[in-house]
Amino acid sequence: MIIKGSFICILVSAVILTQISIIAQSGFCSPASHDEEGISCYNKGIDLAEQGLYDEAIAEFDRYIQDYPDYARAWYNKGVALTQQGKYEEALIAFDRVTDIEPQNFQAWYNRGVVLYILGRYEEALEASNRSTELNGEDARAWINKGNVLFQLNRHDQAVAAYDRAIGIDPHSAQAWCNRCNALINRSEYDLALSSAQKAIQIDPDMAEAYSCREAALMELGRDS
Repeated sequence: MIIKGSFICILVSAVILTQISIIAQSGFCSPASHDEEGISCYNKGIDLAEQGLYDEAIAEFDRYIQDYPDYARAWYNKGVALTQQGKYEEALIAFDRVTDIEPQNFQAWYNRGVVLYILGRYEEALEASNRSTELNGEDARAWINKGNVLFQLNRHDQAVAAYDRAIGIDPHSAQAWCNRCNALINRSEYDLALSSAQKAIQIDPDMAEAYSCREAALMELGRDS
């Protein structure tokens, strides 16, 4: 018996971790009003986070935030570090602070959506994902996350549309093709699901979820692999 909905490819931690390097590149561009000791503290936090020393990194970000509570980048990177530790409720607080300070920060809305997804708060995750795609409609990852949320809400037609949008932006996203396969299975469109799984495997031959989805599609079609 095939259990539909078992093969969604999230790969959350890898996606979020890339964000810390984006912010880190601007680490030395803190506002001129921030004192030299504070800037050093902030950049030390980035260095520690990039080494995977998240407790130490968070302590440095907290020191910086104590003096500059409205500096969104420090809250953002704290949220990333907390996410890497699996402290999702605390990470959510940090990302909420970023969106309060910078309502147009699409990366914070994206990560907020991912964290809410992990927490199983799908309606809230959808709101965050919608905000992320409204602010930056060319981020394939945001459309993938939106598709994942819609999938969990059993809105498979909309999930497929979101994955299609991601593929239109990044045709080489194995995640998008794999998740599209699973959503199509839930729409009983097995031939299309099979072709999506095969595309995902072509792009990433090591993606186990894509093979699982291909097997599920083949089984529904009454065919052997």
